[in-house]
Amino acid sequence: MKILNRLNNFISFKIIPFLTGENKKPYVYITNLNYLNWRHLKTSILKSKPYIKGKCVDIGSGNSPYKKIIIDGIAEYISVDKSNIHKHMFSSLKEKFIDADIKELPFLNDSFDTIILTQVLEHIDDPFKALSEAKRILKKDGVLILSVPFIYQAHAVPYDYFRFSEFGLKKICNDYNFEIIELHRQGYLGTTIFSIINGFIWELLSLNKILRNTIGLPFLLITFAINNLFGLLLDIIKLKNYSPNFWLILKNK
Repeated sequence: MKILNRLNNFISFKIIPFLTGENKKPYVYITNLNYLNWRHLKTSILKSKPYIKGKCVDIGSGNSPYKKIIIDGIAEYISVDKSNIHKHMFSSLKEKFIDADIKELPFLNDSFDTIILTQVLEHIDDPFKALSEAKRILKKDGVLILSVPFIYQAHAVPYDYFRFSEFGLKKICNDYNFEIIELHRQGYLGTTIFSIINGFIWELLSLNKILRNTIGLPFLLITFAINNLFGLLLDIIKLKNYSPNFWLILKNK
């Protein structure tokens, strides 16, 4: 049984990431179940790069997928996350990071020129306290790069608390005195539907991980690739009320 578990873990954390590009985020492969979402995140961080300057903190950074893209344009990069929530992620993380809660950040007021806060607020039980902390440590005229989901399945459970609409985000920005430099959707109906379908298929086969990681694996990779292609095609129809995610570039006033 131990040998079987080790083999199963090896396939889950080594083989599947290698075949799907999960270990190369945000440059994942089309065989990745989250390819459509990561494709938009990659495009957005590249477009946001001119705004990311000076001393930068990446809060809820995980394994810092954006660092490779932005590092050459900033003075300092600091990664912040809670290691106890994603132990498997941090056990293999080579770079140093600050283990801290976003609601109680260990930084002085006006410490940073740029804050990256992507796909984090939905996982915070008090997102408004988190935003207050982000504003506290951000310099005047500093930039907050923010992204949050709208129509998306439950993920990273049980740490999945909120969803944010376009209009709710605009109100939050107004309440916290952030100027919206850019706000755009990360995909439309295609990304929304096929990301959820991919997630459903993954969860269904994950009921039997041995089956998923053996005879089910080729089926998964082929299915994800086909679904992702259909998602790209359907996204040509830009139905703005069916967005899975929003990306914002905000200026601290």
